[in-house]
Amino acid sequence: MSERTMERRGEDRSGTLDDLRITIGGHGLRCAMRNLSPSGCMVECQDIVAEVGTRVEVVLLPGQVAAGEVAWQLGESIGIFFLEPVSQRVVRHYAMDDWMLRSDWSMATWRSASD
Repeated sequence: MSERTMERRGEDRSGTLDDLRITIGGHGLRCAMRNLSPSGCMVECQDIVAEVGTRVEVVLLPGQVAAGEVAWQLGESIGIFFLEPVSQRVVRHYAMDDWMLRSDWSMATWRSASD
């Protein structure tokens, strides 16, 4: 197994149920984020093809974009390793147990890649 595909996270990931926008290989996609930690996340996207090492940007909060790279891909799921850790505040925002009570800013601010 190459170093790029080895497990690199040092902390537990919090489960999430959020849709967000990522940009991978210059293409904007709407994906479902399934877990998040300061060091990375896992997202699911239909018809995604991503090579390990490809640069990715993940829009986490308004004005907060996490730069990273593809760590692995399995079917429609990819693991993203962040180049700089995101704050625990951001992780807590997504890990809230009562996520239905949050305002869904992500849907209001997302625009399609063709906009």
